[in-house]
Amino acid sequence: MTGIGRPHPTQSVGLFLAVALVAAGSLLSPPWIDPDVRLVLAVFLATVVLWITKPVPYAVSSLLAVVALYAIGPAESFPQAASGFASNLVVFMVLLLLIGKSVASVGLDGWIAGRLVSASNTPRESVPRISGAILLLAFVLPSGVARTVTFTPIIDAIGEGFGVEDDGGFNRLLYYVIGHLNPIASMALMTGGGMAIATAEMISTGVRPITWVEWALYMTPPVVVLFVLLTVVGTVLYDVDDHSLVDGARLGTDGGADARSGAVGADPTELQAAGSPPLDREQRIVVATLFVAIALWVVGSVLGIPTIVPAALVVAVFALPGVGIVTAESFGEISWGIVFLIGAMLSILEVMEAVDAFDPVVGALAVGLPMGAPTAVTVGILLSAAVVVRVAFSSVSASFIVLFPIVLEFGRLLGVESLYLAFALAMVLMTATALPFNNPTVLIAYERGPLTVREVFALGMVTLAAGFLVAGVSWAVYWPAVDLLVESISVGT
Repeated sequence: MTGIGRPHPTQSVGLFLAVALVAAGSLLSPPWIDPDVRLVLAVFLATVVLWITKPVPYAVSSLLAVVALYAIGPAESFPQAASGFASNLVVFMVLLLLIGKSVASVGLDGWIAGRLVSASNTPRESVPRISGAILLLAFVLPSGVARTVTFTPIIDAIGEGFGVEDDGGFNRLLYYVIGHLNPIASMALMTGGGMAIATAEMISTGVRPITWVEWALYMTPPVVVLFVLLTVVGTVLYDVDDHSLVDGARLGTDGGADARSGAVGADPTELQAAGSPPLDREQRIVVATLFVAIALWVVGSVLGIPTIVPAALVVAVFALPGVGIVTAESFGEISWGIVFLIGAMLSILEVMEAVDAFDPVVGALAVGLPMGAPTAVTVGILLSAAVVVRVAFSSVSASFIVLFPIVLEFGRLLGVESLYLAFALAMVLMTATALPFNNPTVLIAYERGPLTVREVFALGMVTLAAGFLVAGVSWAVYWPAVDLLVESISVGT
């Protein structure tokens, strides 16, 4: 029987504040704000408070948010209040969580962990190898969420192999890399993920058509520099052990040692001497199916195949009779709180957009910009204001789509290069994370790992500062050089 414990003071305060916000939004009626805008902002703020303080599970607070949207009036109907749960992102998240669980259930994460470290490695020496693998995988797997759910058990397995503390510097650094930095890597290619594709489409519509090769020239080097820079900064911020060596007896997850052809739990020295251990049948099925999915994601990004289709095919193969990697029990083991949270946030944003709740923010932006200041200062303030709006979104792609036309119009008034402004906006928004729900990868890493809400915010500010720095240097030096290169190639042909 489960006992009833006393709630943490933070939880009690959070619950009281959430109720107070909804009550104030329902009862107070200042004339300077539309009633529907007031109500939806009250629900939004109350829900954020519940998500931060967690007096109830994410799934419960998310359902309460949906009901409140319908009950107190900003949503015209219950289907609109729950519209976020009809998004393909929610189903895609479920599929990817199942795929990540499958990788761990067959011991493939431990097998990969054995390839990423050696008997002579220390935790600090392993950081570049692991972060490099995450960066390289971004070039072939266009889903930051997929990479996060795949690598979180790998990080746990390697940390266990080194015998480091679960909340030590090694795990904290790598969860920062897989949460905050991993989605940034998706911007390296036009087909790297939803944000890159959305940005490319908006640029082609609002600025000029851009090819896959042009995107790579403009964005791949800055993104790689940003990723490497922040990995180095993270290594400095966290004291990662440079002495302990990997223990093969500990390397593995969920007690999977010795059960998978020696892939997990064997001494790394023996494995290296004997060559890579063979994959067993289930592991071969997972590897082959994932390679097909990656190929479909890469080709589909060009041919227009929805990203959800390859993920659904993978789960279907894993669930086939005779395979049985995904079972009915697998659905009970995934993190439904995250799924409900994303669905609720998308629902809230849908209602906010329907009642024009962001208009007051946009109006304040127009009044506050110092149009007579130096261009660099004005652009910096404009991008900073965009970041403030972005942190209200759980989807960076959605925030970019909303903000891009507004920022582009201000850029034209200032007379700045629209293409550079679009790239800078995308880079800055992608690095802006104030709270875990601002990005699905950060949310997953926060739920699975040792980072606190305060750390997520602090690391997000460090990441954002680096994003501004790299975007500024790219704007001043690198992108003009690319322009000259593209122009010379065009003249030569």
